[in-house]
Amino acid sequence: MFLRLLPVVVGCLICGEGMASGLPLSRTALQKMTLESMTDGIPSGWCGRAMLSLLRKSGLGEGLKPGNGQDWEASLLAAGWKPLRVSSPHRAPLGSVLVYLGDRRMGKSPRGTPGGYYGHVEMVALAPSGGRIYVADSARPAPGGTVVDNFTGRAWVPPRTLLAAAPPISDQVDAVLEERLKMASQHFDRKKSDLAQLRVESTESVE
Repeated sequence: MFLRLLPVVVGCLICGEGMASGLPLSRTALQKMTLESMTDGIPSGWCGRAMLSLLRKSGLGEGLKPGNGQDWEASLLAAGWKPLRVSSPHRAPLGSVLVYLGDRRMGKSPRGTPGGYYGHVEMVALAPSGGRIYVADSARPAPGGTVVDNFTGRAWVPPRTLLAAAPPISDQVDAVLEERLKMASQHFDRKKSDLAQLRVESTESVE
């Protein structure tokens, strides 16, 4: 059973994503950004304006220019931000900025929301309770506004962020194999112990 799981695990490792460390914003700063997004008076639908305001107030706005949500990747790139490939907004590191395209750029008919026409931009922050939250023109528990399906697949991290490459696949596979063998050994040790106990109980009941 454990060996049958290995191809699935290896497949996940091959598709693994990079990691970010040394993010300029602390947990306290990320919680402050959430509170700011809830009280800055910028109305819902103005995510680009709200995102620029939040980043400038946090000291990360250098080189960034105003624009619609879907245009933010060009602005982030020009300002020195680094793209990190992620399979889902839920996998994006804290403090990263996420961009979603408008429907027309995805070859779709606009769905009648600001995001459908102009895309969306947001930052992965922290709620006062410490939970993950997505902020821009408002603080939302789920990513993407109305266009989560138009995610570009990139999480943008500030220029001073260190990007740590994932370990080589061979090292990851060796680690998984070692862990699986350990789990198998523990599983069979428990079975042996249970069997031995059962034999003792059976012998006592016969006597």
